[in-house]
Amino acid sequence: NAYVMRALHADDLNQSLHFFGVVNTVREAGHISFETFANRISGHTVTFWLSLIGYVLFALRYKLFILTLPMVVLGFFAIQGGLRFTVFAVPFMAIGVAYLIFLAANSVQSLFADNIKQYAKYAFVSLATIGILYPNITHIIDYRVPTVFDKEEVQVLDKLGEIASREDYVVSWWDYGYPIRYYADMKTLVDGGKHDGSVNFSVAFELTSDQVSAANMARLDVEFTEQSFQNSCGVSMECMLKAYKTKNPNEFVKALSNKNMQRPAKTRDVYFYLPNRMMNIFPTVSMFSNIDLLTGQSGARPFFYMTQNFSEANNVVNLSNNILLDKKTATVTLGKQVVQLSYFVHTYYDKQGVYKSDVTQIQKNQSGLSAVFMESHHQFLIVDNSVLNSLYFRLFVLEDYDKDLFEPVILSPRAKVYKLKI
Repeated sequence: NAYVMRALHADDLNQSLHFFGVVNTVREAGHISFETFANRISGHTVTFWLSLIGYVLFALRYKLFILTLPMVVLGFFAIQGGLRFTVFAVPFMAIGVAYLIFLAANSVQSLFADNIKQYAKYAFVSLATIGILYPNITHIIDYRVPTVFDKEEVQVLDKLGEIASREDYVVSWWDYGYPIRYYADMKTLVDGGKHDGSVNFSVAFELTSDQVSAANMARLDVEFTEQSFQNSCGVSMECMLKAYKTKNPNEFVKALSNKNMQRPAKTRDVYFYLPNRMMNIFPTVSMFSNIDLLTGQSGARPFFYMTQNFSEANNVVNLSNNILLDKKTATVTLGKQVVQLSYFVHTYYDKQGVYKSDVTQIQKNQSGLSAVFMESHHQFLIVDNSVLNSLYFRLFVLEDYDKDLFEPVILSPRAKVYKLKI
């Protein structure tokens, strides 16, 4: 249903809690063109049609092959459900095109003398097979996918595993859940198998909210998740609302900004794993917490722009996509709109590998946009105040943490780990 409807889904308490549907953000579940669909099944659009013809002819000749039809239909569902479905049809369409090749080869060999018929047949089969395989092979050669983590990130998790207990939790996005469990041997709140909107909401909130709200939610999330293993409360957000005897989840979320709010007793430590690579998906992460839980309506999306493709001339930095940063006037041009910056942030690591940050407040204006130059990462960002003040940015980008709530554990340019103190 999630793939067919692609809508927000609701989890019921006494009222409906609406969360952002994760299927809307999974790349391989997104809509694809027919060309992409055909290429992923057969390597090329022409090959796809030949495969389909061969499949039908093979099924007509060998009736038992009709049993594969449900798998082919499931593969064809990729047009609606996304790339992840194409694999179901691949082997049977491949059999179809192979059958068609041999049918054609039998016709071709009749054109030759008896003494060379077999050679002609096998030559045709070989050439046709190479032609069919060629676009698939070139796709594989060009399809270079990086590892989930690089060496330095793994070293951070190895070190964290030596510091923390395997009963402690690591807060990070679900993309990194399985590797965290493997390398650090610690618990996570979300991972590749547990990442629907109801559990993603709290983790996204912890990463994208202010430090006080994030810290409170992290402690609640971990403790209520543990409690849910012992009772039938279900989603931890439901448990929280019941425990705090409130029916309005939005009011409950606002109350998390109180540093002295009543929290459940601490039973284990909580760590935040904040990798630089999460910068690329920060806007997607924020979508899961930027939502009205009662209505399911998404809030205004925070402004976030990141680029590694920039150049500077005469104090003007061209950030690509028609975005210019004038360092002299401290303004950013977005198309035809010129906006005065609130802050200019410059971060870097010196020759001794010591982290440095320069934060210049330009004016207390209402523009809400700031420029961030992460020199050592070769990254330029234009973000609004909600992003700049988020836990992820304060702790990873600025290393500006609330000492009452967090303490640094591992500070690496590639990934940083902080321990929750409450």
